[in-house]
Parts: sequence; C-alpha cells; structure tokens
Amino acid sequence: MSKIQNDLINSEHNTLLSKGKVNILINKVTQEWITLGAQIENPKELFGSIWHEGEVGILFSNTGKGKSVLAVQIADSISKGNILLDGNPIDGMKTILFDFELSTKAFQMRYSSDLKKPYKFSQRFMRAEIDRKKYADSTTLSHEELILASIKNTVIRDKPKVIIIDNITFLAAANEKSQEALALMKLILDLSRKNRLSILLIAHTPKRDIYRPIQLEDLAGSKSLSNFVDVCFCIGESVQGDNLRYIKQLKNRNYPIKFGSENVINSRIVKADSFLQFEFLDNGSESYHLKKTEADTRFEDVKELSRSGMSNVEIAKKYDVSEKTVRNWKKK
Repeated sequence: MSKIQNDLINSEHNTLLSKGKVNILINKVTQEWITLGAQIENPKELFGSIWHEGEVGILFSNTGKGKSVLAVQIADSISKGNILLDGNPIDGMKTILFDFELSTKAFQMRYSSDLKKPYKFSQRFMRAEIDRKKYADSTTLSHEELILASIKNTVIRDKPKVIIIDNITFLAAANEKSQEALALMKLILDLSRKNRLSILLIAHTPKRDIYRPIQLEDLAGSKSLSNFVDVCFCIGESVQGDNLRYIKQLKNRNYPIKFGSENVINSRIVKADSFLQFEFLDNGSESYHLKKTEADTRFEDVKELSRSGMSNVEIAKKYDVSEKTVRNWKKK
C-alpha cells in the first residue's frame, strides 16, 4: 500500500473519530436492562449446574484422563435432552462435536461393542473431523485459521445450539502465550454471542504435582483463557484406582460453585452398552484422590494416636519434637 493510500485511510479514520460517528455501544437507563433481561428465558442446564445454555466453558485435565470421553457423553446427553448430574430434562438440542483428536476408526471402536454393535446416537448429534485432503489443498491460510474459519462456516450452515471443540490447541497452538490466547478468546466469545451459541472448549494441563489440589493455574494459558470464559471445570486422576476420576468446578461466573474441593464428583470410566462413559458415584473431598506426602501421613498418624488416648507429651516424645509442634500438627 502506498504512502498516499495510507494517508487517505488515516485521514478518514481520524475524521470519523472526531465527528463522533463511531459508536458500537447500546446505552439504556439501568432499569431498562432489568426489564429487558426479565423477558429472556432463564438459561437451561447443559451439564448439571456446572454449564448452562449460552455460556462459554473450558474443561481440562492431564492427557489420557477422559476429557474426550466426558465431552462426547455431555454432547450425547444434550442432543437427547437427558441432562447429566440430575439436570432438568430439556428438548434435545442440535450439538456439534469438533473432534480433532480421534480418528474415524478410533471413534467407532470406542462406541461399539466387541460384536461391532454400535451405540445409538441422536440425529441431533453431529461430529466433525478434519478433511485431510482439503487441508492439503489449502496453501493461503495457516492450520489454525483454516480450522477457525471452518468452524464458523459450519455453525452458520448447520445452526447448532451447542458446540464442543476438542481441543483448543488446534485453534491456537501457542495458547499459553497471553497475546495469542486473548485473540482466540475474543473470536470464541464473538462466535458465541452472535449466534447465541453454547461453547465448551477442551484443554490440557502441563504435567502437574499430584500431591496438591487442581487449581485454575494448572490450565495451560490460564490467566488469558480462564479470565474470558463463564465456567471452568476439570477432571482429576485418583490414587485410589486407575479408572477412578473426580470432577471439580474451578470457576462459575453466573452461578454458585456446587462441586468445589470439598464436594467433587467421584467417578469412574466404564463401558456399558457400547458406550464409553463416566459413571458418577458420589461426592467427597478432593484430598481423598491425592497422593499423601510424608507430612500428611504424619499428621493423620498423630491425630489417630491422640484419639487412642495418647497425650501430646507422649506423642512429642515418640516423634522427638516439642509438645507445641504436636499441637500444631493436630490442627492440620
């Protein structure tokens, strides 16, 4: 672009700003917003009280801990109207899973029995994966730009109510960097608000310390990603068994958090009737699933000795510490 063209564009830009012709805001008396909001139907539950209609959410965990399994299970339930976690039944919604993880064969095997009997999905549940032939023919756009443009076009064409994207690294490989993550989240929020679309993004966490509770900081690119979503929840692994998991809420902008660290959803992954799924067992403390440190074990032993009748002085002598230290341990 020539200098003359640039000068013309800048001049027009400054003229628009100076004359007050740029205003993308809607301004109303505050009470009008309350009246307007009251006319809008309350959002329906999509995954119990964790995720609601119209919200943008993130589900994350370590690799191989069941993110994709839970994503398909949530999508299946929404398309059939049978909301998980005792959610209120709804009319089934058109739902699209953008699956950038599993191959066609892997997906078929996951949702079929040994006798090739497949699970029966709803016609309202659609799945999309990358067409490698079309991808190979495109040379003008980056991988991420191609996928984002394809998602937008699919939403416009098929008009779903809910989409799940598995996973976010296919939209922005460098989502740990704040600038790229910020740009991505602006696009996602714009897609959601313009199309009245509920969006769930599947994300990952770098290798984390299994001794401590899961926090928002464990989400890759957490500060840039979690600040812009309505809800964030995670899947944690359990030291109690290889197939055991727990689900924990970390953020909910619009509703109280029900499944926090002292009330996580205890689960296990099972395959029943050709459907790989989370079986929700009961609720409990996240600490039950975490690996205990030597200090944690000592605190529990001290409390048990105290319950058995041993005095603080006797316990202090056993561990060769002061009585004050024992009193502190018992408070842990």
